[in-house]
Amino acid sequence: MILTPKRWTLIETLQRLGPSTYRSLASALSRDVKRVHEDTAALSEWGLVEVNDEGRIHVPYDVIHADFDLRSVA
Repeated sequence: MILTPKRWTLIETLQRLGPSTYRSLASALSRDVKRVHEDTAALSEWGLVEVNDEGRIHVPYDVIHADFDLRSVA
């Protein structure tokens, strides 16, 4: 699964913060740097985040429209 709740929160936080280092993003999310790095790598493969020339991660979009269904697992 690409868009987990934590990854969606990561995207929203990164949009609010702007270009950030892995460490500063992890701090803002209260998460481990290694896990944030893993999540940004997965999101990068799908083009949802990018690394700029200064090595900072950012969301290259002002708006992301997601259309999906959420179903309970019963």
